[in-house]
Amino acid sequence: MGLADMAVRGAIHSAERAARNNGNSARMNAMAGAPQRQAAPERVAPLPPGITGAMILNDSVKFSKTIVYMTDEMHDAAALAAMVTHTPDSFTTLPRYAVISFEPLSGKSTLVNYFTLVVNNPWDPDPTSFALRAKFTERERPTPIFEEIHEYYGPGGNKTGNKDLNKILKQGYQKNASLSRSVNGVAEDVSCFCVAILAGIRNAVPNEIYTRCIPWKMQRVGPGVKLRDSLDDDVQAIGVIHGQRMHQWAKINAADIKQAFRNLRAVHPKLYSRLKQIWGPLFAVAQIAGEDWPERCLRAFKAMALDTSDMPVLSGDQMVIRDAAAYFAETGEPKAFAATLRQHLDDQHEPLYDKLSDRGMALLMTDALGPSQSMTIGNGRAKGYHAGPVLAAWERLEAQLEPTVEEDPEEDEFDSFFEVTEVTEVTEDDGPADTKPLPVSHDELDGTARKANGRKRAVK
Repeated sequence: MGLADMAVRGAIHSAERAARNNGNSARMNAMAGAPQRQAAPERVAPLPPGITGAMILNDSVKFSKTIVYMTDEMHDAAALAAMVTHTPDSFTTLPRYAVISFEPLSGKSTLVNYFTLVVNNPWDPDPTSFALRAKFTERERPTPIFEEIHEYYGPGGNKTGNKDLNKILKQGYQKNASLSRSVNGVAEDVSCFCVAILAGIRNAVPNEIYTRCIPWKMQRVGPGVKLRDSLDDDVQAIGVIHGQRMHQWAKINAADIKQAFRNLRAVHPKLYSRLKQIWGPLFAVAQIAGEDWPERCLRAFKAMALDTSDMPVLSGDQMVIRDAAAYFAETGEPKAFAATLRQHLDDQHEPLYDKLSDRGMALLMTDALGPSQSMTIGNGRAKGYHAGPVLAAWERLEAQLEPTVEEDPEEDEFDSFFEVTEVTEVTEDDGPADTKPLPVSHDELDGTARKANGRKRAVK
């Protein structure tokens, strides 16, 4: 290890110690009953040079893939969703995260365990009115996690539920949402603005709450997939570090994230109204994190937020082009054997691919990607495909399938309304000011008033 690497690692360790100390102080104050919302702002150690938001998100996704089985889009959304909890006051709306399973052993509890490790101030609540109201007096907004939401709303989501719990989940996504409590006989409003995580089976989340949720629809682990135990002590220790790194980056970049959320431009025709309210925080974080995260957030939005009626139904050829292009985009490989692409297609667990024989898949890949070419990769030689033509085919296809986004103009007259620019030279346009009168001048107003008064006197 070089001196530069050692210096960066030392800086990282120092930052992690500072994050732990901040967290320990907050927990000790909470145990002592201190009103933390009124406490001094949290001091956050600076990030080491070269540590970016994209790097921290990438590391979190790499970690989540070792313990949770779900699609790439769901992994990306989970990392962004966790980051949102570390800077909730950067937003005017916050989503709820619904982790849904339709059969046992689908990884619902494992994803909840991941969130518990990496979100800010996680809380497994006792949903009594007293406990709910007391928790929201802390300085750091809690992230309540209801692992078995059907215990409160029933398997079909038809039960009424606790009054304060309903208010947190139904109205707490808005910045001005609050709970009322009595302190020494005096009524006091306490903000209940927060992210909330709900996990349950099938339709346990009531519809009026589900519309405020980003859903993770979990599936059983695929054959041959090996994952680490999310409850293992080693795994948990690593997960906590990921959460601390997220917290540090989010706090340092809170102002930029807030600005990105306020100025969020149209990135998809369906990203408006309620969907913009719940997905907007993730897009804002992705924008400030940089690199390819805005595109990854958009892919997650398409995969998780849009109904099947909003998504084009792809033919078999189009599926192959899409998934083969995804392989080349993810790996950066300039070429790949047909057998390698076939394995990647199998890993997608697409029902069509699972049903096809080797010959059927070979025919489908040829129809989609064209005739294969003999090529040498490493010490092997076989038929395969080059990345360029496949990526170009997907780019053309995606342009046809995607609806045109009516982008807001990058800048209009109001974006620079209050800007003052320095004048370096006088041009012909810098002539006398336009003397065209306003629609109604002050003199005209005075004259009109005198005439009106005269008419009143005449009537009298």
